[in-house]
Amino acid sequence: MDFFDHQAQARRRSALLVFYFLCALGAVAAAVDLCAWLVSRWLFPGPSLGQWLTSNIGLAVTATTLAVLVGGSLRKAWQLREGGPALARLLHAHELPANPRDPAQRRLLNVVEEISIAAGTLPPRIFVLPDEGGINALVAGLTPSTTVLVVTRGALERLDRDELQGVVAHEFSHILNADMRLNLRLLAALAGVLAIGKVGEFMLHGAAGEGRRRGLPLFALGGLVLMVIGYAGLFFGRLIKAAIARQRERLADASAVQFTRQPAGLAGALIKIRDHGSHLRSLHAEDLSHMAFADTLAIRWRRLLASHPSLDQRLLALGPDWPARARVRGRRQQRPAGHRPGASHQVGQLDRANLGYARSLLASIPEDLRRALHTQEGAECVLYALVLGPVEPPPALRAGRRRALVEQVRAQGTRLRLPLLDLAVATLRQAPERRRPVIIAQLQAITRHRGGDDLLCRALAAIARQALTPAPRALPGMEIRRLSAVANEIQVVFSLLAWAGDSVRTTALDAFLRATHGLLPPGRLLLPPNNCSPARLRTAVDRLNRLTPLLKAPLIDAAADLVLADGRVQVAEAELLRALCALLDCPMPPLFRTR
Repeated sequence: MDFFDHQAQARRRSALLVFYFLCALGAVAAAVDLCAWLVSRWLFPGPSLGQWLTSNIGLAVTATTLAVLVGGSLRKAWQLREGGPALARLLHAHELPANPRDPAQRRLLNVVEEISIAAGTLPPRIFVLPDEGGINALVAGLTPSTTVLVVTRGALERLDRDELQGVVAHEFSHILNADMRLNLRLLAALAGVLAIGKVGEFMLHGAAGEGRRRGLPLFALGGLVLMVIGYAGLFFGRLIKAAIARQRERLADASAVQFTRQPAGLAGALIKIRDHGSHLRSLHAEDLSHMAFADTLAIRWRRLLASHPSLDQRLLALGPDWPARARVRGRRQQRPAGHRPGASHQVGQLDRANLGYARSLLASIPEDLRRALHTQEGAECVLYALVLGPVEPPPALRAGRRRALVEQVRAQGTRLRLPLLDLAVATLRQAPERRRPVIIAQLQAITRHRGGDDLLCRALAAIARQALTPAPRALPGMEIRRLSAVANEIQVVFSLLAWAGDSVRTTALDAFLRATHGLLPPGRLLLPPNNCSPARLRTAVDRLNRLTPLLKAPLIDAAADLVLADGRVQVAEAELLRALCALLDCPMPPLFRTR
């Protein structure tokens, strides 16, 4: 199963989650109605259950119950409207500095950067839970490029590099398998299911605090009943989480082993969890149980309610026969005889070759440039140098250390452009909110200054702008489910790709027609370069990003065909393809394979 299949499957699981959630709402509302009717019959014998439900009191109880349930979900969804950063703030996690001095933090940063480059995605923002001694971690976010990784202090202190790499690779598989958005939705949905119990707890504590005043015993009884129903909601909520989460955790373990080729690292982390524990002290430990690397709290009825397989089961899966890894590999090999997978098959994949290549890329970056990338001023200078390309820098970048940094970036060559951009943007995402619009304005000014002769530089600027622009708080647009609905956008993007590959019109036109066959309606021809402005390209890519995952796959395959039109893959062409994939939230590994 490839990246796009995982994305589509995640959306199907979201629909299943909505169904489960509606069932839970109905069950909790019915339980409250039944208890309210029994109390009313006990106090005032009268109507049957059916008559009571249609009475004013019955309708009011039902409406109030649903309001509490839906309100609890909406409140949690509002708290998490910014995605991963909002969850990190809720947990009181501390963000890792761009240039940490602590050796354990530097090791974590290095592992994350290495795996991010190997996966072809931006490094997530890294947060640490300083008060949690258990070994655990989680990722959260709305897209692969707006993700946070949260790691406990216990994981930093107790795990060696290989074990930490296994844990981080496990969490990256959740990013690449599109689990994060589902996890946040699940967290919001279950907050509504559990809201009734919170109301009952409030009523019970309020009655206990008021002593023996008249009417309080009935108030306390009502609170106790609501608490019982709330715990029943907790039970069914755990069933929902367990039904959705357990298989994803098995797949994440198998993917982590496949990524790193070091089962001993992941196994060592699991063994240390068995020895030292993974439970969280946070009040939100229950809410996060389906998102974390390991169990966040002790539970009963594990076979029914656990969101993770047991540690023994996970360790057994890493045994000599490696059955979990064989399942993942078997699904990938279920292709027709003679089938050659396209470039889209490489999206969202991590393997040993890319991990080694990422390590060599990081090692090839001069140490002083690495240090500059972890400072605010240095990261800005590197970003501007990447977008400028060979163009003479403006006066602000011509003096002293800045000029030296610009020349140093240019000396690194094309293959390091995207990795340097990823590392620079990871630092700049920690910039103050007031500074980010200034950086974006500078990028736009540089793009206008240098013109449209280098598509890769424009793509790098677009990636940086996308990562540094605050996430919209309004609901996103609807997904586009037909390629014909984005024919204009495909024409713009593929015209630019054709001109970037060859300046001879007849050759560019031929490559364009071959690549877009089946994507565009007949009669759509290559656009001249002056009809493909940066603003039009930005609008086109934003709209293409709304395609469903399974429609993005043929788009990327066609773009790869355009890159391969001359039978050769230049480094700049491969990086341009990776940049396009990054703008479409489809991380492409750095080693582009043609077969």
